[in-house]
Parts: sequence; C-alpha cells; structure tokens
Amino acid sequence: ETNKDAIVRPSIAIRMIRHAESKNNEVYRTARVLFKGGTPEFNLDGWDEYVDKNRSADPAISTTGVEQALKLKDYLVPHLDNQSSHPVRIITSPMLRTMATILPTLENLKGDAEIIVNGLYFESEGCHVKHDPLPGMNQHEIKDFLSTATASKPPSFVGFDEDPSAGWYSHGTGPETRSQAESRADACYMWLIARSLIHI
Repeated sequence: ETNKDAIVRPSIAIRMIRHAESKNNEVYRTARVLFKGGTPEFNLDGWDEYVDKNRSADPAISTTGVEQALKLKDYLVPHLDNQSSHPVRIITSPMLRTMATILPTLENLKGDAEIIVNGLYFESEGCHVKHDPLPGMNQHEIKDFLSTATASKPPSFVGFDEDPSAGWYSHGTGPETRSQAESRADACYMWLIARSLIHI
C-alpha cells in the first residue's frame, strides 16, 4: 500500500569522472627517465630543476590526456544524447585539466547541456607554485575556453569571487591546509546534495 503523504522523486544518477592525464604527470614521468628516478644514480638536483621549470600550477592535459578525453567523448556522447533527460547537467572543477577533459564531450553533444563550474571543486592545496598562490582562471577566461561547446549555454559559476575577473583561487594565501580542504569539501558536498534535491 502506498503512503499518499510520501514524497516521490524521480531517480537521479550522478557520474563522477577523474580528469585525463595532466601535463604535470607527463613532466614527472619524463623526469623519472631523464634523471634515473628510483635507481642508485638518481640525480635529485637535476630532477628538482627540471620539475621546477616545467611544472604548472594549473596544467592542461598531456598528449595521452587528449587521447583519453577523446575516448571519454566516444563513450559519453551516445549515452548522454540517447539515454539522459535533458538538459544534461555537467559540473566541472575550474582547473584547466578537468575542463579540457570534458570539452570534447561538450563539443559533440547533440542535445543541450548545462555547464556548472564549481569553484569549490578542485584538487587539495589549490593553485600554487612553491607555496606562492596563483589566482587560476577567472570567469571570463573559462567562458572563452568553453566557448566551442556549441550545444551548451554559457557556463554558470558557483563558489567564485563576486568579481568575475578574479580567478577561482584568488582567495588563496598559499597551499590550502588540510583543515581548509576538508571545510571546502563539506561545502561542495552540501551544495551538490541541495542541487540534486532541487534540480531533478
């Protein structure tokens, strides 16, 4: 017997996808070969110099990462176009590698998509080089980067500074602490729960 007072909600499916390989991963892999990482001949000074020169605070995706993003597109587009309700809602981190990972999918969707860039959703420690914080991309730069996603409306932004010219990590004073990361993760989780209950 059905309880007439019960709240009935349609089911909702959330898929979480890790970004494709970043250029930083490629840097570390190359450094391991060049400077004999893991061997008695390991050249720590050479490693440090190479990594410092080539590592990025907010890297793009590597050549392997581009291939992974294209394979993700091949998998996701048919499913999202044929099996999902519309618009498809895609929530992405503001980090360059995550947006580069999902961009081929967005460019090839036939149906409409809602893109939400959540400024609370990023790798622990934030955006920094040797403890010096960098602001990360701002809303204007992110809109430009995602502008080729023709099936989508311009992205909306959550968890950003009110000034659209401020980068997503403009509040940072250095690497994020463990406590700060946990508080941010809590806020991101609660936002996702609230949005899931409201937008179905």
